[in-house]
Amino acid sequence: MANINDHYNASFGKSGNKIVTGTTAISVSSGTYFAVQFITDCTPTAFTFHDGDGTYSSITYAAGTVIYGDVATITTGASETYILYKK
Repeated sequence: MANINDHYNASFGKSGNKIVTGTTAISVSSGTYFAVQFITDCTPTAFTFHDGDGTYSSITYAAGTVIYGDVATITTGASETYILYKK
């Protein structure tokens, strides 16, 4: 049976996070953030991953949605809020 420290060490975002509201453009190097959790409904104008291909921007993500991947860039609207989880 795992102890509480094992659960903490495997927890979501144990290395920290960044809460972003508004049109702040985020562009980071590979390995910085592993997930995005949308706090409000968000429709990113830019949303890319270092290890992904496809279209992730111009899609409305409902509040509470979590997207996993090595985040490269993300920009949302003025009243939209999301959390970036550090690796």
